[in-house]
Amino acid sequence: MTLALPRHDEAERLAVLDSYGILDTPTEKSFDDVVKLASQLLDAPIAAVNLIAEHRQWFKSEVGLGTREMPLDNSICKFALLEEHQLVVPDTREDERFSCNPLVAGEPGLRFYAGELLKTRDGVPLGTLCILSMEPRPHGLTEQQQFALSTLARQIMNQIELRKALNDQHALIVEQAAAQQALLLADQRKDEFLAMLAHELRNPLAPITSAAAILSTFDLDGARVRATSAIIARQAGHMTALIDDLLDVSRVTRGKVELELAELDVKDVIADAIEQVRPLIARHGHRLAVQLAPGHATVKGDRKRLVQVMTNLLSNAAKYTPDGGSIDIALETGAETLTIAIRDNGIGMSADLIANAFDLFSQGAQGLDRSQGGLGIGLALVKSLLQLHGGSVSASSAGRGTGTTFTVLLPTAGTMAAPRPPGLPERAAPTSSALRIGIVDDNEDAAITLALLLETFGHQVAIAHTPRVALETWPAFAPDVCLLDIGLPEMNGFDLARALRRDGVTHAVLIAVTGYAQEKDRQEALAAGFDELLAKPIDLEALNGTLQRVAINRKPPA
Repeated sequence: MTLALPRHDEAERLAVLDSYGILDTPTEKSFDDVVKLASQLLDAPIAAVNLIAEHRQWFKSEVGLGTREMPLDNSICKFALLEEHQLVVPDTREDERFSCNPLVAGEPGLRFYAGELLKTRDGVPLGTLCILSMEPRPHGLTEQQQFALSTLARQIMNQIELRKALNDQHALIVEQAAAQQALLLADQRKDEFLAMLAHELRNPLAPITSAAAILSTFDLDGARVRATSAIIARQAGHMTALIDDLLDVSRVTRGKVELELAELDVKDVIADAIEQVRPLIARHGHRLAVQLAPGHATVKGDRKRLVQVMTNLLSNAAKYTPDGGSIDIALETGAETLTIAIRDNGIGMSADLIANAFDLFSQGAQGLDRSQGGLGIGLALVKSLLQLHGGSVSASSAGRGTGTTFTVLLPTAGTMAAPRPPGLPERAAPTSSALRIGIVDDNEDAAITLALLLETFGHQVAIAHTPRVALETWPAFAPDVCLLDIGLPEMNGFDLARALRRDGVTHAVLIAVTGYAQEKDRQEALAAGFDELLAKPIDLEALNGTLQRVAINRKPPA
């Protein structure tokens, strides 16, 4: 018989029962003692703590039954769940609900039943404390017997609640211990990362410092000046890349990246990534093998970000594969998924390292070869970017020295070939139109070096190291372009921009120069009156392009 409970949704009741974690647990003396006492006090050969589960009744403790479980179809106790407190059946054979029950009609021939509900504090019935007899009791239970059954049922329910509380407390202790361990691990990774960051930033500073000393100390010919300047540019670019990686992973993991989605062929993405990594592969003498499935392999994605993913994975393979090793790229297409596998025969990864490979800063925590550099954020960035595309990445390795395989899965976007994006613009040459440019930066070296560069391009430059000096002198200087640092003394760059606009520098193009170059910073800059925002260190190509546009659009003097 299927029974619907009128006062409690059965699915919710079963969920509450499961939350107590008592089903299918071993016998416990505290429950057995109460059941034996119920049998003795109520003069019943059978007594049980009966929990009504899905499709069965299960006995936490029993006397006289000889079993821990029965089918729910044979249950008398399930009818007790319809009562407010007790269900008493003086003679089961005279009750149409039970007269055909096999336990009544056959062995053991149950004739009398009394059950008191086991209810939670919220009134959810879990089962009963019940007594049964093979002899009918026409008068049921006396008032004292009813009191005894109710009292013992409350004791059973108290034990069930206490048992749950102890289990919950134990689980909380385990959870707190795990959380504490996680905090210790996070603190350890933070310390390792800070040490690693200091190491990575000092590395390029050493050649930059040495190159600057050479330029200031020795009278060099033009070739040596260019070579020394190239060292400074390369190392500054390396530092910029490290900072960009940090900002990238911060934006991606916080969901602050907006993808520019378009249908594109993954083969083009792979080709672009190979082109970027080719110098590194060539330097190590690696053999690169590429196997691409025939036809188009189209996905809907952000081309720049997917190239970044593939470049990171290929760079990772090249860095940790000894000179002369091999790297294989294989692309397979399916109806709904594309699979890209990047295999190398490099140093491999242990199982522990694979388990944490895509965690932020895991490289420092796991102690990978530091001679290759990096901040240990590349794989975390790969994972986050692929998740934004509805894809995934996994790593596999047979262990140290056996190489590693990274597998990328991406959802397909049909079979239509995606058009290649327009090519990159040619590098802008210095503008031939001289501009009046004002620079505000409290870092004197940064302001002077930028001014020297702009002056070599033929521009007239005025430097101010404080907002006050700029406000006092620039109305007369009448700059065409103002490059304003944001983190300034006295007032920040946003307030300075507003003040310049207010004090007569109205026609100038205002460019914010800041280390904070996220979208919210860009919006704040536009709201303050800036025309553009450039991230530190300034991309000279982007700056020169802006200056060319200003020169072209500048109105001739009246």
